Amino acid sequence: MLHRKTYHVKELQKEIETHTDIFHSLDENGQKILRSLEGSDDAALLQRRLDNMNFRWSELRKKSLNIRSHLEASSDQWRRLHLSLQELLAWLQLKEDELKQQEPIGGDLPTVQKQNDIHRAFKRELKAKEPVISSALETVRIFLAEQPLEGLEKLYHESRELPPGERAQNVTRLLRRQADEVKTEWDKLNLQSADWQKKIDEALERLQELQEAMDELDLKLRQAEAIKGSWQPVGDLLIDSLQDHLEKIKVYRAEIAPLKENVDNVNDLAHQFTSTEIQLSPYSLSRLEDLNERWKLLQVTIEERIRHLHEAHRDFGPTSQHFLSTSVQGPWERAISPNKVPYYIK
Repeated sequence: MLHRKTYHVKELQKEIETHTDIFHSLDENGQKILRSLEGSDDAALLQRRLDNMNFRWSELRKKSLNIRSHLEASSDQWRRLHLSLQELLAWLQLKEDELKQQEPIGGDLPTVQKQNDIHRAFKRELKAKEPVISSALETVRIFLAEQPLEGLEKLYHESRELPPGERAQNVTRLLRRQADEVKTEWDKLNLQSADWQKKIDEALERLQELQEAMDELDLKLRQAEAIKGSWQPVGDLLIDSLQDHLEKIKVYRAEIAPLKENVDNVNDLAHQFTSTEIQLSPYSLSRLEDLNERWKLLQVTIEERIRHLHEAHRDFGPTSQHFLSTSVQGPWERAISPNKVPYYIK
């Protein structure tokens, strides 16, 4: 009879495990929808339904594990509890090491997004383990509360020189100490996980802001550079068009002047990371340097072109006397006075 009940409970638990992925998928999708409905009545209703689903799922797993634990109870229950707590402590230590290996926070958005994905999977492991931890601790509590001292005495194989009561108390202390340690380490691991997630969320927000600012600046620089790339060399321009090109480049200079605000914003956002635990990656620093260099080069190129156009306009424009040097033979030179009267110089 006991064997048959145990078999049915195992089958029930196996069926529950097959629905674990479906549950986690529903929970994650529900959380995504909840964030999109933040502040609405629908959000409150959905939150209640998610809480109810999580509670019922947790209760179902706890009950199935508790039932199975009670049905499988036998004379070696103490040893099994002892080994179970040891295994949980080893698992908790392993997960603490895994969590530490996820540090430190990355220095660019793709890296931190990957860290977020890894930690989300880590949290799913914790969530799946929670009923196991709770069941183990509850089983120990019930076991210690229900077992008489003479029963505990028989389970503890210390020197028979100890009084029976003391042997029983040693069993109690050992299990209780292990159970307390499991609970302490479990609570600590969850706090560490929550703290790490907070750091990830903050980093994602700040790195997202920096990347968006750099993307916007990059786009505006590429547009400005495209216009610059269409410029003809000053030497190929028609003399009559020099003044027009001068006016156009001055307009162009005024149009790109607001980019200075974008450059300053990107630099300010990047500078803020120097006072935090986040160190920008070589990729982020290289991109930041590239954007600043392109901005500086664009300004230098504009000023040089304006200077070259001024020189060309002065030397070859309508008021230029350059053409007069070819109209007479030396040692004579031809010139024009301020009132437009030509004269010759020897």
